[in-house]
Parts: sequence; structure tokens; C-alpha cells
Amino acid sequence: MFIDKVNDSISLKLPAVTDAEAMLELIDANRKRLGEWLPWAKSMLAPSDEQKFLQYGIEKMAHGDFWFAIILVDNEPAGMIDLHEFSHDNQRAQIGYWLADRFQGMGVMTLCLTHLEQIAFTELGLNRLELLADVKNQKSRAVAKRRGFHQEGILKEYALYNGEFHDMVLYSKIKSE
Repeated sequence: MFIDKVNDSISLKLPAVTDAEAMLELIDANRKRLGEWLPWAKSMLAPSDEQKFLQYGIEKMAHGDFWFAIILVDNEPAGMIDLHEFSHDNQRAQIGYWLADRFQGMGVMTLCLTHLEQIAFTELGLNRLELLADVKNQKSRAVAKRRGFHQEGILKEYALYNGEFHDMVLYSKIKSE
């Protein structure tokens, strides 16, 4: 089990299929709020669903097309953070994250994003990070702003979930910034 300490109470743990039950419990406890912004939250219903996702992520990570970690707060699962949509030719990827309600408002995600930026720019050799957030998701947008991501624009009706099209804000950060 690989654990990367962010600080004395926050760590990033590389997922294993055996984490499925704990992660599903966390999703179950936060399903309503997660479902507002993350369409997968409504379909992640059984341990086998989470096991399949974790296995998929582990396999994609082995090929360098994905990077993800479980966020631990005092050794307790609190959420996840990832890099996806890799473009190796252009040295860029998109960031995704979610955090359980009871861990919000403590700076956890901002610290984890800071750490992820270091991993992306130094260990993975990326030059550009992108972050998409629903225009109405103020908490996610605030994390991007706190970390100095630049708003590049609003992508009109970019994502379809919960039966509606949603405008998304595109943020970016370049390695040299």
C-alpha cells in the first residue's frame, strides 16, 4: 500500500480493489450532494460497481493514462482526486476530485490539489492542468481559484447530467506559473 503524506493528517493513498467497500460507504453517505455534480454517483450502487471502477483505474494507471488516489484524513477515507483525459503528446491532463461533506471547509481539497500539482508537474512531466467545474458548483470553483488556476472560459451546455445540459467553467494552470 503506497501512501503519500500531504501533511500530518492528510495523505493520498493509491487505491486497491480492497478499498471498494469503504469508498462505497463514503459515496452512500454523500450520494445526494455528490449526485448534484457527478453523474457517476447515482450509478455506483453495489460493491461490485466500485470494485470495477477501482480495477479500471488501476489498469489505466499502469498504462499512464490515468492517475488517482484516495484522500485520507487521519487515516480515514475522505474522497478522491485524479488526473484523467491525458494528452501525452501535449503534456496535459484534467483534474477531478470529490470530498465527503464532513471533511469540507477544512482546506483538505486545496492541500490535496497543491500536492497533485507537484506530482503532475514534476513526477508525471505534465505542462498543463485543466479543471472543469459546473458554473453553479461554487465550492469546486473556489478550490481552483485558491490554487491560482485561471478561468479560460465558460463552455456552454458542455455536460449532460441529471437530465439537463450544464455550463462548465474551464480552468487551467501551466507548469511555469
